[in-house]
Amino acid sequence: MYERFKKIDGRHPWREVSPDGYIDYQVRYRPNGRVLYFNFALAREMELVPFDHSPTMNKDLEQAILETFSLRIINEYDREQGRKYPVETIKPNPYMATRYLQTQHRNRQGKTSGDGRSIWNGCIRSGKLTFDISSRGTGATCLSPGAQHANGIVKTGDESYGYSSGLADLEEMLGSALMSEIFYRQEIPTERCLAVLGFPDGTAIGVRSAPNLIRPAHIFRYLKQGRYCELKASVDYFIQRQVENGSWEIPPEPHAGYEKALDYVARAYGKMAAVLEEEYIFNWLTWDGDNLLASGAILDYGSIRQFAAKHDKYRFKDVDRYSASLREQRRCARMIVQVFAQALDFARTSVKQNLNEFKNAECLKTFDLTFDAERDRRMLWRIGFTPAQIEHVMAVGQKEIREFHRSLSYFEDRKVSKGIEKLPDGFTHNPVFLIRNLLRLLPAYYVAQTIQRVDDESAYMPTDIFCRIMAASYVGNRDLKPTNGCRSQVRSLQDCFAALGEPLDASLKTIQERSAIINHRHRITGDAVTVIIEEMVAMKGKIRIEGLQEAIEAFIDSQVLIPGKWQPVPAEELKDDTLKSRLLNAIHENLEEYKESV
Repeated sequence: MYERFKKIDGRHPWREVSPDGYIDYQVRYRPNGRVLYFNFALAREMELVPFDHSPTMNKDLEQAILETFSLRIINEYDREQGRKYPVETIKPNPYMATRYLQTQHRNRQGKTSGDGRSIWNGCIRSGKLTFDISSRGTGATCLSPGAQHANGIVKTGDESYGYSSGLADLEEMLGSALMSEIFYRQEIPTERCLAVLGFPDGTAIGVRSAPNLIRPAHIFRYLKQGRYCELKASVDYFIQRQVENGSWEIPPEPHAGYEKALDYVARAYGKMAAVLEEEYIFNWLTWDGDNLLASGAILDYGSIRQFAAKHDKYRFKDVDRYSASLREQRRCARMIVQVFAQALDFARTSVKQNLNEFKNAECLKTFDLTFDAERDRRMLWRIGFTPAQIEHVMAVGQKEIREFHRSLSYFEDRKVSKGIEKLPDGFTHNPVFLIRNLLRLLPAYYVAQTIQRVDDESAYMPTDIFCRIMAASYVGNRDLKPTNGCRSQVRSLQDCFAALGEPLDASLKTIQERSAIINHRHRITGDAVTVIIEEMVAMKGKIRIEGLQEAIEAFIDSQVLIPGKWQPVPAEELKDDTLKSRLLNAIHENLEEYKESV
């Protein structure tokens, strides 16, 4: 039943791109692991389990997963020390740690950087899709930032040099599994987690998958080094995988093919940047394209956070450097598209032009248009419009959309007078208003009025109520004191709301019902995920693994805030006196406690 797991054995076509595009490591079986999470939905798509397989772990399946993914590399330190391992525990094929660009390395050309704690397990064909698979936490490679400080040789588990141990914490891997699957089911482009393997020492291995795990940084490495043949090979490989998976349609002519590929990239990154900004999702973006998939999707949840409000002053601190802010992510994504333009031009002409030659490239105009359109679409979705209504409003109401967005931004951008606040992982400037509260409660207020028409000004929500219902609990009276400017903006926003999608009053009940789900008060935040994962890890060893898996699935379902797909945790499950119910109740309590945080 689980024979297809044996096809995941270290072999991967990326090896053909360049002889130095990776470093090979022999790997050995790591004992004492348990499968703490398995993504049955993804496994069915990959045909690793039968389509009708129940979402329940059994001994044979767990053993197949462990034999495939419970691995530890035999690295430079192990070889230097002359360590010997039983032959039967060593896998026959080498596994690659790929090289790619990383700006945190002293060498900015990708000569020392890449997968610092990961290996590529291989790829597998399922139907019309080929899935790449890699694992984090499999041991220290010589490509991590810390390894460079240690002259390239680090003992797995040694944390002396920062980002050098090669291991992954269970909390991080479970958090990545939860966030990535929630995002995926909410149709946000992302990698996915196939499995999380836990070990007695608190470490874990996280298995990630996507139809194409190539990062921009894999391609940009050859660009920065000026290596035409390898650059062209990497570009052609990436494009061919996109075509084979049915994601892109590329004309056969090389010149037209690169232009079309660049158009796809510009649209994908424009859409992704808009999603991140509108959904308040922080992702550390830089021009090197390290924390993204080249296809325009989220990769690596180590620094991903979803905010309750527009924390556009938040910056993540990593050792001695700070991230871009939420608002700056658009500029960073746009820069990546510009570097793509440089790379594809190099692949087409064999001549590397200066990056400034592409500052007015057509693909950047495409990026801007796509960003604006997706931002409008997401804003209308957050209001509660149906997909059909969204397309209608976007076709006939561009002026009204712009005016509503301008008015909404007035409240969205307001910050508390207290100023900058330090956080354990950086700093932020807290917003005054939680806009999702307003979008959830404003339609409900209108529905509750005896006056039927929204465009009747006497049905408008008064300024004091308007501001109070969306004010964060930490906001003081000083920040809520109404001014003439504020009163004017309250009136303006409601005028704009009434002007969207005429006649609005006819669909107000539907908008209210949809908005109540889309803007649910218990939408996860970064802080909530951190505490929820701590609760799960504390339960490990007490709760059955099947119960933990069921609790994780129930939590994921409850966070897919799409009308028609949302599945809140059933009330009866919260009332049961079981460990699973206690965990679900703890999750619910933490969602409430951290509903306003970063």
